[in-house]
Amino acid sequence: REGESALWSSGAMVRVSAGVLVECDIPVKQFLLKLDQEEPRRFVIADLDETHLLVQEWAVPRIREKLDELYESNYFAVTEK
Repeated sequence: REGESALWSSGAMVRVSAGVLVECDIPVKQFLLKLDQEEPRRFVIADLDETHLLVQEWAVPRIREKLDELYESNYFAVTEK
């Protein structure tokens, strides 16, 4: 993958990846994993645990854009009667 390099340590190969750690709640993480599947260029490097992902740095602006769209589509203004 892009941004990876291989190192040898005690006879075992270790993969090193540069990326951005994303911490989010579970629903947002599921949204990001779905987005990763739909994008032509995959950006998730590692699914670390239920609230953390390691993603490619170049994808951060796209992730922010898609999250803004999600939040805007789920925002409802309260109107007074």
